[in-house]
Amino acid sequence: MENMDEHDSDANMPLGIDSDGAAASRFRKKRSKVWEEYKPIYINGVIQSAECHYCHTLMSCKGADGRSNGTSHLWRHHNNCRAKEGFDLSELHDTDFPYVGVNDIDPLNQILPEPLDDMNLVNHSENDRLRSKVWMDFTPVYVEGRIQGADCVHCHTRLSAEKSTGDLNQHTQTCSARAGTSVNHQKGGLFSSSVPIFKSRVKDELLPALTNGKVQIAEYASRFHLGYNSGDRTCQNQHILAFPADNMIPMEQDKSSARTPDIKIRKFDQEASYLELTRMIIMHGYPLSVVEHEEMKRFAKGLNPVFNMASSLDMEEYSTLLFQKEKSDLKEKIALSSRRVSLSASVWVPHGAEPTIKYLCLTAHFIDSEWKLQRRIIKFGVLWSSPSNLERMIHCKEACVLESEVGAYNVILEAIREWNIDRKLFCLTSVSEIRNSGSISKLKDMLIQRNCLPIRGELYNIACVDDMLDSVLSKGQSLLYRVGDLLERFIQACASSSLTQQQLLEVANDVGMKCPHEDAKWWHKIYFRLEVLLHFKKLLPSEEFVSVEEMKIVEPIYKILRVFYRVVEVMSGPVCLTANLYFHEVWKVRTILQEEACNEHSDVASMIREMQEAFNEYWAKSYLWLSVPVVLDPRFKITFIEFRLKRAFGTDATKYVNDVAEIVRELFHEYCTPVDQPNVKTSNCEVHNVEIDGFDSDLLEDWDQHLTAQTRSQLLSELDSYLEDGLLPRKDDFDILNWWMSHSSKYPTLSKMVQDVLAMPSSAVHCQAAFSSESPVIHKQWSTLNIKTIEALVCTRDWIS
Repeated sequence: MENMDEHDSDANMPLGIDSDGAAASRFRKKRSKVWEEYKPIYINGVIQSAECHYCHTLMSCKGADGRSNGTSHLWRHHNNCRAKEGFDLSELHDTDFPYVGVNDIDPLNQILPEPLDDMNLVNHSENDRLRSKVWMDFTPVYVEGRIQGADCVHCHTRLSAEKSTGDLNQHTQTCSARAGTSVNHQKGGLFSSSVPIFKSRVKDELLPALTNGKVQIAEYASRFHLGYNSGDRTCQNQHILAFPADNMIPMEQDKSSARTPDIKIRKFDQEASYLELTRMIIMHGYPLSVVEHEEMKRFAKGLNPVFNMASSLDMEEYSTLLFQKEKSDLKEKIALSSRRVSLSASVWVPHGAEPTIKYLCLTAHFIDSEWKLQRRIIKFGVLWSSPSNLERMIHCKEACVLESEVGAYNVILEAIREWNIDRKLFCLTSVSEIRNSGSISKLKDMLIQRNCLPIRGELYNIACVDDMLDSVLSKGQSLLYRVGDLLERFIQACASSSLTQQQLLEVANDVGMKCPHEDAKWWHKIYFRLEVLLHFKKLLPSEEFVSVEEMKIVEPIYKILRVFYRVVEVMSGPVCLTANLYFHEVWKVRTILQEEACNEHSDVASMIREMQEAFNEYWAKSYLWLSVPVVLDPRFKITFIEFRLKRAFGTDATKYVNDVAEIVRELFHEYCTPVDQPNVKTSNCEVHNVEIDGFDSDLLEDWDQHLTAQTRSQLLSELDSYLEDGLLPRKDDFDILNWWMSHSSKYPTLSKMVQDVLAMPSSAVHCQAAFSSESPVIHKQWSTLNIKTIEALVCTRDWIS
């Protein structure tokens, strides 16, 4: 190796020194010149390591057997030390070198280093193996003080070197990266072609710290600081290069995975750690008291001894802070979004038996400035609470809400004021428990009186589609329960034989739908069992578990339930749908009921007639808000509504079509003169008012009215132009939001109206509770908290997930 002395050993250095400096030092005949570049470090009178004069790196000089491990690694470090030429270690931040940053940490108190005497470092025999010239192209990898592998400095491939260097010699002949890379051994040379080599050599400088397959970071952290003062225990910011050795993999594995991973550990931030812990607790619904569990404390201390675990009260405070921050961001997003916001209201209950409190969850639906449909919970309040729950009133300091009507009114009105959306409301979709209460009608009247709702609130109080489907199916409950009894007998028959029982389970796994939970809706369980039954009959057609007469009832009910299941799955699913798709899904329900109404089985026909009556009642109240978004779909427009309704209602369809066309035009008319903009007359009255016979009069009022009428006429031509343009071809991958965004310059006013209309929700039930017989459940560990904390946890979880 270059710059090696005749005697490549530290044996020429003093082996002992006393406290007075008059050491009983012994010198060999010749001293290695490398010690001119290093400061020897003595422990118990023996040289244990060497400190570079330039970069202050500590290099071990003692092997596991107690003998010197030579100065070869000192020469290698000296040849590549960039500090002696003014090289700044901070430049490494711009490369892909992994580093561990130690900032403002007391290495003596915070990290307990392993004594050098106890470290199992590279022994003397291992250094003998490094004399081969092949090591000029490889970096040795040590495990438990012995060479186990080698990393090519050109292509970074890791090879086995436990027994010999034969594989290394063979690799140097075939390495494609080596052919285009010049290994630079000159002092101070660092060219673009040698950057990978320098990276591996920096790693090689730290090889003495690799012990038992791990980096002895503690030993380096306690010595790699400049200007460390043991008196005031302050230290300057330094960066330590450290590479884990436990990522060594067999030679057969993928070469790409053998590269050293990038690891950056920055300055420890207690506050940031608390926020991340808060996010984890909220995301997974953990109890706030989890931070006070002894197991959690030990786990956190094991990861970082510096970290001080927070209390449950701290977590409650951090949850509130995170909630306020996210709420502020969402408020700004809503303010910059579409002109109006649609709301949906659902009922939640705490986990457990008979609830003594019910919550109202209010969700905002809007299309943001980037034409993305958003759904965010904005309010979580008490809908009703039992007066018998004295403990809650005492612990949470909350007054009981005796009537849900009062609770609904207060929660929704408070949310409207908090979020400043009184002039931005478009519609409200709610579950029957809220919708049928008098508080919603009272709130609607108040908003209409203040001119806050478009078209006199025609689109305000929308029935949740899930409630409609449940109401329609409840009309056939008696016959459906008969089918359920039949399915019970079928399952019992299959369970009587181990063979058929195994076949039944296999069929149940292959039906293509998830098995319902125990709290699933009653009709959902019946539909799942019908799927299993019919698939089982296809598998074993010879078996007669169900008679022919019974199949006449089973088949039409199966068809009806399949449509209902698909509609709920689409309209209440996790993916937010634009409102133009609701009409088509609801129409599927009407179509299947009409098709099966002529069933020859009298019981089935009678059941379907009752279902149709319930559906028609819903349709009469909902066809307007279902049809308006379809008119704004450039693939259908008013032509499709006319086509559909004429087929369904014949001559009576004219009334429905005219109602839809009129409501679209009236709504657009309001967007031409928004309610949140000042009237022209009002803005100019102060200028043109004159006193005539004691009365104020605006002499130019007729001119203002003329301009307003002219503007409306021009804007109405925008709607006419859209309706008269040809229909787009119907494609399954059509993105209606993207189409309107790209055509907003052509239809500036109509596009604003579209943003609000397409955001209308059809369901107030969250996807996880769409098929559940129970209301959405709040975590048991959260339900004992006060309502403000619960609101912070529920809303924040929705916003950050």
